[in-house]
Amino acid sequence: MKSVISIIGLLALVTITSSTAIAAPQVGVMIGSDSGINAKFGDIKLGVALDNFSITADKMINFNNPHFYYGFGGKIAEINSSKHDLKLGARAIFGAQTSVEKFTFFLEAQPILYIIDDVKVELEAIAGVRYQF
Repeated sequence: MKSVISIIGLLALVTITSSTAIAAPQVGVMIGSDSGINAKFGDIKLGVALDNFSITADKMINFNNPHFYYGFGGKIAEINSSKHDLKLGARAIFGAQTSVEKFTFFLEAQPILYIIDDVKVELEAIAGVRYQF
């Protein structure tokens, strides 16, 4: 368990320090495979799902068109709260976004390779809206 926490901390540090875009923070909600809070800081996107607790962190990269993006990141999910079992996954993200005044609407597909608890691949998706401060 200690090694998992170390790996997660290292991934978070690399993701945060590799951010090159400077933009106003955005915070909002997401629904879908994960439903909860979604925040974006520059090209880093964080999510906290409240329905089935999980935490995600992703590095976003825009295609030539700023409405479409891809990226990579990770997900930590709690699968059994009574035993404190965790699942850890590496994921890619593919999404589309559009802005209307200070609101950003987005839709994403997220193939995930879970590597802890049970090795498997799943396709997840979310949609949501964020407010830019």
